[in-house]
Amino acid sequence: MRNKILVTALLIVLPLFITACTLQDLPVIGRFFGGGQTPSVPTGQPVTLNIWGLWENPATMEKLINKYKESHPNVTINYDDRSVLKLEDYKETVYTRAGQEGAPDIVFVHNTWVPGLKDALLPAPSGVISSQDYVNKFYPAAQRSAVMDNNVYAIPLYYDGLVLVYNKAHFEEIDQTEPPTAWEEFRRLALELTIRGQQNTIVRAGAAMGAADNIHFFSDILGLMFSQAQVNIPADLDSKAAQDALSFYTNFMTEDKVWDLSMPEASAAFAQEKVSMIFVPTWNLLDIVAARPDLEIGVAPVPQALPDTPAAWASFWMLAVPAGSSNSAAAWDFINFLSQDDQQLSYYSENSVYRKFGSAYSSVTLRSQLDSNPYLKPLLDTASFANTGRITARSGNKTAVDALFTAVNEVAVTKSDPAVVLKTAKDKVINSK
Repeated sequence: MRNKILVTALLIVLPLFITACTLQDLPVIGRFFGGGQTPSVPTGQPVTLNIWGLWENPATMEKLINKYKESHPNVTINYDDRSVLKLEDYKETVYTRAGQEGAPDIVFVHNTWVPGLKDALLPAPSGVISSQDYVNKFYPAAQRSAVMDNNVYAIPLYYDGLVLVYNKAHFEEIDQTEPPTAWEEFRRLALELTIRGQQNTIVRAGAAMGAADNIHFFSDILGLMFSQAQVNIPADLDSKAAQDALSFYTNFMTEDKVWDLSMPEASAAFAQEKVSMIFVPTWNLLDIVAARPDLEIGVAPVPQALPDTPAAWASFWMLAVPAGSSNSAAAWDFINFLSQDDQQLSYYSENSVYRKFGSAYSSVTLRSQLDSNPYLKPLLDTASFANTGRITARSGNKTAVDALFTAVNEVAVTKSDPAVVLKTAKDKVINSK
C-alpha cells in the first residue's frame, strides 16, 4: 500500500520537474496554492465572450474589440451595456450571477466591490499577470482593491479620483493666483470667496462643503478627510479622529456658512457660477466642461491636512472574470490585452475624439504622458497616495453611502453628537456589502 502511495506521489510531482511547473500551475488544485487555474486560450475553435459593461462609448469598445480580433479571429466578443440599470441593481445582479453557471465572462466592477466578490471571481492565471507585476504596473489603490492572497482578481481599465475644481475668474477677484494646498487655506478662501446678499443669504458660495443633500460626492470628501486623519474605514469610523473630520466638514455649512441647502447640486452650481470651489472625480468634471466650455476652470490636487503624510481619494471601475464564466482563459486574455500600454493609449485617444479628454491611464508607466493635461495631471499627482473605500459615491454602495448621508444631516441639521451618529454609521457600513 505504501509503495502505491509513493508511486502516485511521483506521478504527480515528477512532471513538475520535467516541465518546470509549480503546484500553482496544476489545474483544479492549483488555485489552492495561490496560482489560480491556468487553462490555455483556444486558438482554433470558436469562442464567444459576453461582457457586462457600463458607460463605455460603443465606438471605442468596438475598435478595441476589432483590434483584439486581428490576432484572435476565432473569438467573438459581445459587449452588453448595462448603464440603463441603477448602480445598486447592477451590483446586486453581479453579486447574484457571478458564481452561477452561465454568468457573463467579463464584468465591470467598482474597485470597492472586489474584496466582497472575491469568492465569486476567478483570479488571473499566473501566466497573465503576477501579483508582483501588478504592483509594479498599477497604482496602490488598485493593488489594495484587487490583489488578495497573492492572486489578482481584477484589473483597472483607467484611474480616477477626487480633484479640486475652482473658478479662475472668482480667484482673480480676490487676487488669488494659486489653488489652496492645505485645508486651513482652503477654508480661508471659501470664506473670502463667499458673496452674501440681503439678510446674509448666500448669493455665491465659496465652496460646496458641509452638506449631503446637494453635494453628490460628499461621501468621497469625507473619505478623503478620514484618510488624511488616518481613520481606517470602516473599523475606525467611531473614533475621535473621525468625529473631528465630520465636524470639520459640517462646520463649512453650520459655522462658516459658505454653503447651504438652498444652493443647487454642487456640480450644477459650479456650472452656473454659483460656487467657486468643488470636489469631483474627473468623469464629472467632463460634464462640467461640456456644459460650460467658456468657463475658466482650474483643477488642482486635493488639499492636505499633514504634508508629510498626504492622502487622496480614488474611485474607478475594473474588469473581472466571474467564477461562472465558461471561457475564463479567453476572458483573462482579453482583459490582459486591454490593460497593455498600447491599448490604454488607444482607449484614451479614441475617447478624446468624443469628449474634451479621455480617462487617466491606470498604468503607472504612462503617467508622464499626461503631464501637459491640466485636467488629469492634478489627479495623477496624488494617485501614489490615494486611498479608497466602500463609502465612495456613485459606486452602487448605497447602504454605506446612505449611512454617511444620515450622519451628515444629523450633525449639520439636527445638531446631533458626531460620536453617536458615527457609531450608528459604522455599524451600517460594516454590515453592508
